[in-house]
Parts: sequence; structure tokens; C-alpha cells
Amino acid sequence: MGRSGGVGRGWTAAAGRRERTIPTVSDEVGHASDDAAGTAVAKIEHDLNNSLAAIVAFSQLIRSDPDLPPSLRNQAELLVQEAKRTRQLVGNLVDVASHEEPAPDPPTAAEREAPGVTDPATRSTGRPRILVLDDEPSIRDFLGRALTRAGFEPILIASGPDALDVIRSDPPAAILCDHRMAGMSGTEFQAAVAAIDPALGRRFAFMSGDVLNHDLREFATARGVKLLSKPFDIATVGEMVRALLATPAG
Repeated sequence: MGRSGGVGRGWTAAAGRRERTIPTVSDEVGHASDDAAGTAVAKIEHDLNNSLAAIVAFSQLIRSDPDLPPSLRNQAELLVQEAKRTRQLVGNLVDVASHEEPAPDPPTAAEREAPGVTDPATRSTGRPRILVLDDEPSIRDFLGRALTRAGFEPILIASGPDALDVIRSDPPAAILCDHRMAGMSGTEFQAAVAAIDPALGRRFAFMSGDVLNHDLREFATARGVKLLSKPFDIATVGEMVRALLATPAG
């Protein structure tokens, strides 16, 4: 989805096109206190993981496109491998910054055999409806494509209030929700969903580039919801949704 209007905050016009500017650590941190600096670094980490998630995801979509010419398939494979390598490097960098031992990159879900689909709630199409709440257009775009390809019916929404309208009027089978969003946060949205429909509140996963965040993990454990680490690949999304659909109602 594009952005309308003139050049806004965070964007510059260059060579006849609009490019998003990239904040530096000094821009975000400046002379802030330790607590404020930690918050700024967490924001940069979140934004970096959102961008990397889009790169990883769309590289996989390109590689798996049946209409991709054979002459481009090797290049697409190289793009996927480099995206995976970058994901590991970013993960190691975050581990170093948090004074933890970097862990080896685990096998991607695409390298594992995916389980079968559990389908507790569908429309006449026979496809479970999955609500995606994320304020990043590129993430919504990718998840819409990935979920459709996996046999689900995506509902793509950019804001918490709009998503709650759907929950009240025509609830989906499960929810994928960004953790950090402008306006209503992911935890605030989950609490609102659980108040409306407790069972749906458990068929819920937070998408986050900071799944080791203590407060987030504590919130998720207390409420019985799952965590989906950004960046993720196509198969991981399908596996997570199937796990959500298999969550017991009680």
C-alpha cells in the first residue's frame, strides 16, 4: 500500500521517487538517560526486524512463485539464502547487545515437514479466516499472500479499533497481531479481544522482533497466547496458524 500526499516525516524525495529515511542510533538515543536510551534502541530493533521480515518474506514468495522464469530461479534462491544469513547476523547482533551468547540459527520451518491443517471455524469457502493486525503495510501485504497461499482467508487490518469492530461483528478463527503499534498496543488489543471472546483471546499470537522481552513473555504466558518471532518465513506462519487453530476452547 502506498502513502498519499506530500513528503512526510521519515521520507525524502530522491531521483523522482520517495525513499524512507533511516534513523541512526545517535538520532534516536542522543544524550538520553540509560532507560530512555534502552527504549530508543528497542524501537530501532523493532523497526529493523520489521524491514528484515519483509525482505525475508518477499524473497521466499518470489522464489516459490510458479511463474518465475527458470533463468531467474537461481538468483531468487541466492536472495533467499542471503536474507536468511542477514537474519542470523541481526539475531547475533541483538544477542551481543544484550550480553547473551549468540545462538546458531535454527532450521527454518521450510526445512521441516509441516503438520496438517486443523480447521475449527470456517465460512462456506472452507478456509479459516485469520485476522492480521499490523501497522506496517509490507508485513500485512506479505501475510495476506502467505496466508492465502497456505489455504487461509486473511483479514488485513492496520489499527486496533478497526480490528475490534471485526471481532465484535464477524470474529475470525485466529489472530496474528503486531506487538508494537502506534495507538493501541498489541497487549491492549489482546486484552480487549479476551474481554469480548475469551476463546479467541487464546487463539492469538504476538508478532515481535523482541520475543525475549520480559514483559511481553510474562504477558503472553499469563494469558496463554503464543509468540511469533520476526523475521519469519512462509512455512513458520502456516505452522503458527495451525497451532492457533488447534488451541483448545477451554
